[in-house]
Amino acid sequence: MLQFRRILAFSSRIHTYLMVLYLFFALLFAVTFFMSVSADLISLLSLLMTVTSWLIIFEGVWIVLASVYQLFYTRVFAFSPVILTLVRCLVTIACAAVMDSINVAVTQGVII
Repeated sequence: MLQFRRILAFSSRIHTYLMVLYLFFALLFAVTFFMSVSADLISLLSLLMTVTSWLIIFEGVWIVLASVYQLFYTRVFAFSPVILTLVRCLVTIACAAVMDSINVAVTQGVII
């Protein structure tokens, strides 16, 4: 079962790398608010952020389900990967909400 725990730890590490990749795309997207860029670049960055966020969600679900499977198989629950997965998903969701709010404010304006 040690090999399964190693796979779970590796998947958690991959999940971290996906979150960093998402944050990099979000940073590039934020730079487009201050510079004049083509609409093609903005749509490409939006697509990359969408695909990466879905990968983060699916990888997170896999990590949580694998931890539950490990609980039933070995009677040991891996708290660390589950907690870190939830934190990474919350960071991604918060970043997406901020980027979307700023994008709406820049493109459509603020109505009071």
